[in-house]
Amino acid sequence: MTMNDRYDARHESANLDLLRSIAVLCVFMGHFPEMNHRLSLTSWHLGQLGVLIFFVHTSLVLMQSMERLGLQGRALFTTFYVRRWFRIYPLSMFCVVMAYACQVAPDVDHASRHWNLKELLSNLSLTQNLFFQPSMVGALWSLPLEVQMYVTLPFLYLFFRHRPLWWIIALYIVSVPVALIQQRLISRLDVLAYAPCFLGGMIAWRMAHINRPKLPGWLWPVAIAAVCPIWFSASREHNLYYRWAFCLMLGLVTPWFKDIQWYWVKSPAKLIARYSYGIYLSHITLMMVFFLYLADYSAIVRWLVFVTLCVTVPVTLYHLLEAPLIEVGRNLTRRNVRPRAHDQNLEPATPLAVTSLST
Repeated sequence: MTMNDRYDARHESANLDLLRSIAVLCVFMGHFPEMNHRLSLTSWHLGQLGVLIFFVHTSLVLMQSMERLGLQGRALFTTFYVRRWFRIYPLSMFCVVMAYACQVAPDVDHASRHWNLKELLSNLSLTQNLFFQPSMVGALWSLPLEVQMYVTLPFLYLFFRHRPLWWIIALYIVSVPVALIQQRLISRLDVLAYAPCFLGGMIAWRMAHINRPKLPGWLWPVAIAAVCPIWFSASREHNLYYRWAFCLMLGLVTPWFKDIQWYWVKSPAKLIARYSYGIYLSHITLMMVFFLYLADYSAIVRWLVFVTLCVTVPVTLYHLLEAPLIEVGRNLTRRNVRPRAHDQNLEPATPLAVTSLST
């Protein structure tokens, strides 16, 4: 959900850092009541809101990333897939192996669970939705959807990069009945149900080519808040239309805003976005420590340990595992990437994020 190809300063985006940080904080805050057996409609909305923002953000940033690479053919596909693998899989596989070793289920009952080989392999490969297997790590259910979406992104990029915006809007319209058919006929391919969500990010990407940011950056948080009621109107039973509408609206508003300039917002947003993948994969485990293993300690001790772990664990995972493996992926594909003569004068049409789970 991938923050760390080290582009130079002209590619950083405070707006997308803020969007990313809001997403991971929504997931965090949505799961905290659930792990304390206090799941409400509001907490469910918060957690799902974060995932939907991730989907829009991911597709937007990855499209921009491929555009910056300027590659075609096999070089594009090889570079994209290799870098995606080294960005997503090492940390998720580490967390899955730890869950397998500890034999604990990531649920509100904190129950012991003897994971079998099929469950392990499907989680390691992020294909548990294809084989109807439970997720061994909390919040891992969304990563298979992202990985399966990755398969299509280079094809979509090559097809739509020189076509007008209405082509992608037409694809969005077509994707809705396809998603509805999937719900009735092909439950295994649930990634199709979220295709309109990912297309919201693609719409933002193509809008960047016909629209330069005109609105002041301080309105960007206001715009995010303004589209959230679309999703918060959804019920748990019937929510697909609300998911699609929210992601579409978020994609439509994203390219209109200049970068936010408030340092007191930019600085923490950049830090949270940088470590967001580790936060996403570790937060439920840390909540289990708080509610289960520290249950007999005083509130001061529990909160002190919990807050310390919430800071140190994602930072440690990033510097010891994420960043080094990202660099491996970059080094393996470096020969495919050649500096383009016009890069010196390249100015992005919309903010481009370096700190994203998806670059």
